[in-house]
Amino acid sequence: MFKRVIFSVLILLLVTNAKISAADLAADLNELFKPNDQARQEALIADIVKRDVTIDELIKEIKNMEFKKGTARGVRQAKNTCIDGIERSYYLYIPKNYDHRKKTPLLVYLHGGVSRKDLITDFGEYIKENPFVKVAEQQGYILLFPLGQSGATWWDSVGIANVLQQIRKTKEEYNIDDDRVFMTGFSDGASGSFLFAMTYPSYFAGFLPLNGHPGVGSEAGEIQTYFVNLFNRPLYVVNTDEDDLYPAYEIKEMMALAHESGADIFYRIYTGIGHDFDYADREMPLIAKFMENNPRRLNPAIKWETAYPDLECMWLRIDVITAQGHARWYKDHNMELVDDRVMFGFYPDDEYDGIDLDRVDKKLLQQFFAKGDYQGPGVRVDKVIGDSTLCAIIGMKDGDVILKLGNTPINTIEDLYVYKEGKQCGDSTEVLVLRKGEVLVFKGRFPEPTKYDLFTRGEPSGRIEGYFSGNTFSLKTSQVGMLTIKINPDMVQLDQNVIVIANGVTVFDDKISPDPGYLLNDYLKNRDRERLYVNEITIRLE
Repeated sequence: MFKRVIFSVLILLLVTNAKISAADLAADLNELFKPNDQARQEALIADIVKRDVTIDELIKEIKNMEFKKGTARGVRQAKNTCIDGIERSYYLYIPKNYDHRKKTPLLVYLHGGVSRKDLITDFGEYIKENPFVKVAEQQGYILLFPLGQSGATWWDSVGIANVLQQIRKTKEEYNIDDDRVFMTGFSDGASGSFLFAMTYPSYFAGFLPLNGHPGVGSEAGEIQTYFVNLFNRPLYVVNTDEDDLYPAYEIKEMMALAHESGADIFYRIYTGIGHDFDYADREMPLIAKFMENNPRRLNPAIKWETAYPDLECMWLRIDVITAQGHARWYKDHNMELVDDRVMFGFYPDDEYDGIDLDRVDKKLLQQFFAKGDYQGPGVRVDKVIGDSTLCAIIGMKDGDVILKLGNTPINTIEDLYVYKEGKQCGDSTEVLVLRKGEVLVFKGRFPEPTKYDLFTRGEPSGRIEGYFSGNTFSLKTSQVGMLTIKINPDMVQLDQNVIVIANGVTVFDDKISPDPGYLLNDYLKNRDRERLYVNEITIRLE
């Protein structure tokens, strides 16, 4: 089969400018790396490229970049303007021993309950009690705490971009060790960590999902994710056996499937613990050791599958995905699940103060509460979710306050949980709610168990597996029409030909010329001083 190779190298114009001094180059790069509009950045890059600057000089200046000393330590609040135009807060924790002259590891912590209506308002106080603060002080980590909400979750375009933007902004301000950037989180934060591990591994050294579920981000965000991608970064995963959301006996089967795909996962199960971080004291030293032992390394081997051509994994990008059918060696490590959880289908309003009983007709309440002594505060529905959940089916609305389930008064969310423990899918129920001063009664049944795939599917995907060794890239592909290999001087000898073999056929055999403009543009995009790519090879497969 004929293979066409597309290889673009910017031809540098030879000019007679005097060689730029190290001090002037540092000043030019400092100006370039400040927040600027795109036109200004393009002009600065063009000016630098015209100067007699070698790739080695550029790499040296970027790697040895200086940072401001700064004085703030402890909890810091910052803001980021998201791609939806909304400015959202995030938090940093800067350890007392932070030294701007030394590279400092970064840990990104994703909180739970990410689909809440509003951003958490008192998160600064929460951080002070977060067990990772002790790790930050002992191990010298900077902590980054993004804040999520409905419309900016860990699995929608706004929330994902928000997290990545915050990482880049943190790298602009602090001397971050790019090879020691980790992500962790609890509950939704853990599920988000799984998602980032399968879609944006390049930014991180490893991931630590705690009491999460690998399929939540795929299902809730309608994002196609693949276990095979967990080959590229190590994961440290913890679940508990009494977790009523993500019990270990269910997640364990998923981890086995992930291992089958080649995933690099250490998996631990705690017994006698529910959906709580009660194991924090025991785990913190182990987590710190995992991060210490797993810096990001230049990995010659890769496995990458995606349905989205704009996503990159380390030095590889799939540019065109075909729908011609997967190769015979291909296997989709997905699984069918049965959801037999008893679910109401709403997010509670955590900031609800309770109903004003003085404004409710006492005689009306006495019709439903024999003793007439309902105390509240009740459970307010912040948002009804889905279209096939109990709340959606029976017609409940945002803002309804649940007062009673069957014969059980609902004063707090704990009462609701106790009631739910005695129910199974398909059981009938009666829900008493207060809506704008009116008491309404809804009758219905909890939905029957449903079957669904762990990971969303629908669009064609492409997969590449392979490695590089001795200036040769050996790849096998499935449903890939075009791919790009990014070149770093640590990967190959630039004075020798680079050879690319795809599916047993040599599709590229030529030298690669380093391009200063490419290097600068790629650095501006990723803010990664340890992975400085100097050019790329784009290959079309036919």
